[in-house]
Amino acid sequence: MVTVTVTAKFHNPSLSRQKEWQRATHLYRDTKQFCIDGWKNGDFDKSVTTASIDNDLYSAIQNQAIREAKSDHSKDGEVRYRESQPFAVNNQNWEIDTTESGTVVVGFPCVSQWWYTPIDVYEDIAAPVDRLVEGDAKKTRLQVYRRGDDWYCTFNIEYDADTSGETPIGVDIGERHILAVTAYGEDESMLISGGEAKYVRRKYRSLRDSLSEAGALRARNRVGDKEQRRIRDLNHKLSRRLITFAEQFENPVIRIEDLEGIRENSSWSGVHSWHFHQLQRFITYKAERAGIRVEKVDAYQTSQECSVCGSMGTRDGDHFSCSECDRERHADLNASENIAQRQGEPCTA
Repeated sequence: MVTVTVTAKFHNPSLSRQKEWQRATHLYRDTKQFCIDGWKNGDFDKSVTTASIDNDLYSAIQNQAIREAKSDHSKDGEVRYRESQPFAVNNQNWEIDTTESGTVVVGFPCVSQWWYTPIDVYEDIAAPVDRLVEGDAKKTRLQVYRRGDDWYCTFNIEYDADTSGETPIGVDIGERHILAVTAYGEDESMLISGGEAKYVRRKYRSLRDSLSEAGALRARNRVGDKEQRRIRDLNHKLSRRLITFAEQFENPVIRIEDLEGIRENSSWSGVHSWHFHQLQRFITYKAERAGIRVEKVDAYQTSQECSVCGSMGTRDGDHFSCSECDRERHADLNASENIAQRQGEPCTA
């Protein structure tokens, strides 16, 4: 199953539409808060229905607000919605279609009526959107929200993958080499040093320690913000390089190791502060935008197992050797080859 997240901007919605959508975001927030407060005060039980909601939202939107409020209420701590919420509609109560001119339109209920509005379909999402319009894929709930002066919608498209002819791209993440990537069966690989990441960590850790000793706590916090920006920028660059590498092959599928295993098993003291999950998230959503499926695989013993014969080999620094088949390979690339050969679970951003 392939899952593609689509975020699209509405194309020049009229002022009346924007006003109604803005009103809907506030009513949606109020509906959720009404449910939260009612459950907290014992005014009604969890079986509350739209009959208890006194506003003009379509019932499909009210129902979605109730479902989201139930989910939030089950979490620890007080729930207070302080900002307008993106309003949402479940998968059965919104539509996507094309006009005679080929323009893609999204239709959904709101307050006064259903609205059918064109969206901008950029190249990266064109193929999965076509699948959905043609009825060859399924859609999930729709969210509508405002960002600055523009309005957007977001939803997931799900369809069965044809795995024949795919090129597995195995990705190993580590300390000495932040990315070791192999296109299995193509005799192509990519190895990126982790030196820049380690330098950034050392540099800002030293600055924080110095400022803490001097009692300059405000300056210390600013240093932390700068470090986060540097790391984020690095992760964006790394994920873009990986997607560019994968796109040169036919029908690539990226297989990436389960990062929980790295954090638990690594002897590197910095592993718990390094943003492994951020890097995985960037890789995943950039892959989704490029129409590339991502799978998360169990990386157990990928560094010790020979990627050719499956025997347990020997790792000495960056060098891997197998006494059974005489295989010799860069250790991280051997791991990435093992990852490429393992079946995984769908990974979405």
